Amino acid sequence: KVMNKMPAPYNQCELISFHSASKGYMGECGFRGGFMEAHNIDPEVYAQIYKLKTISLCSNTVGQVIMDMIVNPPNRDENSLEVVERHEKEVFDLLNSLKVRANIVTEYLNRMSNVESNEIEGAMYAFPRIHLSKSAEEEAQRRNIKPDALYCFEALEKTGVVTVPGSGFGQIEGTHHFRITNLILPESQLRESLERFTQFNEEFHNKYKCCLLYTSPSPRDRQKSRMPSSA
Repeated sequence: KVMNKMPAPYNQCELISFHSASKGYMGECGFRGGFMEAHNIDPEVYAQIYKLKTISLCSNTVGQVIMDMIVNPPNRDENSLEVVERHEKEVFDLLNSLKVRANIVTEYLNRMSNVESNEIEGAMYAFPRIHLSKSAEEEAQRRNIKPDALYCFEALEKTGVVTVPGSGFGQIEGTHHFRITNLILPESQLRESLERFTQFNEEFHNKYKCCLLYTSPSPRDRQKSRMPSSA
């Protein structure tokens, strides 16, 4: 929609967009359904994409039903005003809550020692960078795991909060990250979980405080070293 409103040559760019039930803003985690929308794609490329899709298994019935409900929401021509207004309120409350929770997570992460995060702007994930000490890296090497995996495993054991090591997503060599969501509801419980996580972070860095491998980066280096805040 945005691209089509732009002047040439920008409105002629090749663009492929993806959306899914589990990773879209409706957040129906566990339901496997989605779609891909292609604009200005070379016909030969489009034909190959179509061919590839025809030999793949489709989503199960439940996933397809969920996607139909997402792309065809209640409307005033086919549904009662009550149904339409309830759906619109649900979507509004959901999006507003996601924004509030994104701000909460961003605030907590950037208050933690040796942690820095971009503002969460367009997703339910944050990918903060963590600065680990030499002793933490040596302990990870002793266990034959990545340093950020060490951090995530110990976080799970101490807090019950599940995070994912950034090393599984690809990151600049010598940097460490983890992925965390803002899906916990209600918001009061999210704050409680982040309080526990903040306490764990302090204890972790105190435990491995020898020889912290961190020097304050320049703004340019800091931006380069961070992973994207949206997925």
